[in-house]
Amino acid sequence: MSPEGLGDRGTAMWEALTSDRDFDAAWGVLAEEACRIADRLDKMHALLRGDIAEWARIEDDYSGGGRRAVIELVFDDALAEARQQANALRQIVTTLKVGVAGEKKAKELSALDQLAAKRRDRRATPAG
Repeated sequence: MSPEGLGDRGTAMWEALTSDRDFDAAWGVLAEEACRIADRLDKMHALLRGDIAEWARIEDDYSGGGRRAVIELVFDDALAEARQQANALRQIVTTLKVGVAGEKKAKELSALDQLAAKRRDRRATPAG
């Protein structure tokens, strides 16, 4: 089960990172943060493409008089922030030792099982 609040990309990344891996709490925290950064990068990509105009929008009646106040959080330099987030993600992924060369749960036989299999193979093959 993925951590609460992840978006589509973050959830997919969490599943890919954790589906067949044993990990401790520290690794899990870093993995979760990597997934949140992946979600942030998607949002920044949408900002840069012009698909959205603001990062967050809060509307509320602060005056009590029926007038709605709108507060918008806008990134003035989204490209620089996206680069920083991508770099942070790269560093976390390196720390987690995941990616093409990532270590996963051992799916092969243990050393003892490998020796037993070799012994069976030798006995099954006729000598000579």
